[in-house]
Amino acid sequence: MPQLLTIHETVARSKEAGLPVSEYTLRRLLRTGAIPHRQVGGKYLIFWPNVERYLTCSDGAANPAPDENALQASGIRRIEV
Repeated sequence: MPQLLTIHETVARSKEAGLPVSEYTLRRLLRTGAIPHRQVGGKYLIFWPNVERYLTCSDGAANPAPDENALQASGIRRIEV
């Protein structure tokens, strides 16, 4: 099986592996830097062992919270009244 996957392939493989993740969540994890990836043109390339390691917390530690600055850069921000 290939180890370097696109977003759609990663979502499908995660379902097959019993570690389902939605496309929306995966894109957020990539955008915040939680899962390492490479962007080639408009396509994200993801190394499957990195995804598997993140989803299973195989290092024994909790996964880091998403970077708030990266979330704000995505267009979602709190508006104080």
